[in-house]
Amino acid sequence: MAETSEPPTDSVNSKADAMALVEEAEAEAAEAEALAAAARARARAARLRRQLAGDADADYEDFDEYGDEYDDEYDDEYDDEYDEEDAEDYEDAELEATKPDSWRSRLPSWVRIPPLSTLATVAAILIICGFTAFSGYIVWTHHEATERQQRAAAFAAGARQGVVNMTSLDFNKAKEDVQRVIDSSTGEFRDDFQARAADFTKVVEQSKVVTEGTVNATAVESMGDHSALVLVSATSRVTNSAGAKDEPRAWRLRVTVTEEAGQYKMSKVEFVP
Repeated sequence: MAETSEPPTDSVNSKADAMALVEEAEAEAAEAEALAAAARARARAARLRRQLAGDADADYEDFDEYGDEYDDEYDDEYDDEYDEEDAEDYEDAELEATKPDSWRSRLPSWVRIPPLSTLATVAAILIICGFTAFSGYIVWTHHEATERQQRAAAFAAGARQGVVNMTSLDFNKAKEDVQRVIDSSTGEFRDDFQARAADFTKVVEQSKVVTEGTVNATAVESMGDHSALVLVSATSRVTNSAGAKDEPRAWRLRVTVTEEAGQYKMSKVEFVP
């Protein structure tokens, strides 16, 4: 009876041992990969902490040496497992993570500087507001100057008319001329002139003369809200009933003009030597 052939056990054992070695090597490689990745992560975390908090270089070197210890031991296995593209991706990610933050991002939130576009917009708004305010100020000052000139002209016109009425008298119509002087005056001057109006009228009628007054120049010396002091230079010519004319007489007067119900009237007259 023929003997049955038995399968070679050495070959089976060799394959089993080889598979066990392969599995052991893969386990060691996985463990080494995990350790290397952990070491790299710890080294990167140490670098980031040093950049953000300004830690001493000694802490970073401890972590870096720890990572380098694993890097030297498992570089060959790690390079076999990962191709060049994965290595570049890893390096790019690590470089991006270790890139220092900008000086703007490190500032506290309450002192953050806005972007340049925002600053430019704010600057433009401020410039526009400044020009608007300046234009408004120019318009206001121009209005004030114009109003002051108009008021000064009104006070000067009141003084001019009052002096002309006072120096222009005709004996033929003395009452009307005297009343015209009263109507163009107010205050102290009006009260005094009106009290002596009757006597003054008789003097004009008896003098048989005609006086014609002319104002040569006026100047506002000072001006308040409702009154002004006006300097007046005037000339009067006297003609008697026979037609003879006297030499012109010059007058220099300081007239106080008061605004009363929208009219500008003499309230005081002083002769200036």
